[in-house]
Amino acid sequence: MAPPPANATPTHKDTLMRKHARNLLLHSLAATLLAGAALTAVSTTGDEASASARPAAHGATNATKAASWPVLKTGSRGTDVFTAQHLLAARGHTVKADGAYGKNTAAAVAKFQKRAGLRVDGIVGPKTWAKLTALTLRTGAQGPAVKALQHQLGIHPDGIYGNKTYNAVRAFQTRSGLKTDGVAGPKTWTALIAGHTPAKPKPGGTKPATTAIALARQLLTKPGITYATRHAKTVDAASTAYRNIHDMAKGIGAATSPHSHVGSKRVQLDPRMLKALITLADSGYRLQISEFVGGTHSKKSRHYRGLSFDANIINGKHVGSGAPHKKVMNLCRTLGATEVLGPGNKGHNTHIHCAWK
Repeated sequence: MAPPPANATPTHKDTLMRKHARNLLLHSLAATLLAGAALTAVSTTGDEASASARPAAHGATNATKAASWPVLKTGSRGTDVFTAQHLLAARGHTVKADGAYGKNTAAAVAKFQKRAGLRVDGIVGPKTWAKLTALTLRTGAQGPAVKALQHQLGIHPDGIYGNKTYNAVRAFQTRSGLKTDGVAGPKTWTALIAGHTPAKPKPGGTKPATTAIALARQLLTKPGITYATRHAKTVDAASTAYRNIHDMAKGIGAATSPHSHVGSKRVQLDPRMLKALITLADSGYRLQISEFVGGTHSKKSRHYRGLSFDANIINGKHVGSGAPHKKVMNLCRTLGATEVLGPGNKGHNTHIHCAWK
C-alpha cells in the first residue's frame, strides 16, 4: 500500500492513536522522575548526609569540598571537640571542655539537636555545626564561645575577645580571602572549622595551588590518607597529626608540643613533603600519618621544622608487622626525602620516617 501524501488530513483514528502514545510517554516520564525523587530523599536525610555523600574514586566535587566539616562522635578528640564543647556551653548546655567526645558530650549534642529541630543522633555533623556556629563575636565579647573561637585560631583560650583575638581573626580572614573586619561571623566560623575558603594570593606571590596551605587542603580530601588523633608518648591534643594538617589547611600553621625540645610554637609544613604524601596516595598507598611536628623527637629533629612525617600504618597493616614499608621508603627517597628510616633503624621499628632537607 502506498503511503498517504504528506499533506493528507489525519483521520479520527489517527488522532486517537497519537494521543494514546503521547499519554503513555508522559506516564513513563512521570514514574521515572518520581522514582528519582524518592531515591534523592532517602540519600540526603540526616545530619551527616553531606559528609557521607563523597565520591570514592575520582576526587572531590566542589560540593564535597564545600561540605568538609569534621564529623565528631564518641571517641573523637582534639581541637574541634574543644570547640564544639565550648559552643554547647555557650548555648546553655552543661558539658566539660576536655577535648574528649564522651557520653556527656554526646548527650549534650542530642539535647541541642532536639531544641534546634535537627535529627537527634548525638553526632556533630555539617547541620549541627551550622547551628552551633550561627553566632557573631566581636571585640568585648566574653565566655565559652570566645574560647571556642580561640581554640580554632590556635591562641590561648582565655574567653576574652581582646586585641590578641581581634588581630588573630583579622590575620586569618586576610589569608582566607574573607572580609577583614576582625569580627567572627558565620563565614569566618565556616572557614575556620570546615577549612574550605580558598586563600587569595598576594600580589607577585606564589599561586595558591602551589602553597603549603592549598596542598594541606588537598590532602584533607585525598582518599587513603588518615591522621592520628593521639601521640604515642605524650598527651597534647593541639599538636597531633590530625590537628597539624587541619591547622595548616586553615593557614595558622602546625603546632609543636609543649612537651617537646622546642616547646609550643607554630610551624609551616614543607610543601615538598605534602606533595610527596599526595603522590604516595595517588600511587595506591593507604597511610596513617602518626606525626608531623607534634610529639617528642630527637633534639635536632626535622619534625620540629615541618620537614618530615612518620607513618605507622600502611595499607591497613602496622609497620613492622607485614606493611610494605620498604616500597614506601624507596618512593620517599625518589620524591626527594634525604632522611628515610624504618624497621631496622634504632627507634623506628613501628613506623617509617621520611624527611626533607
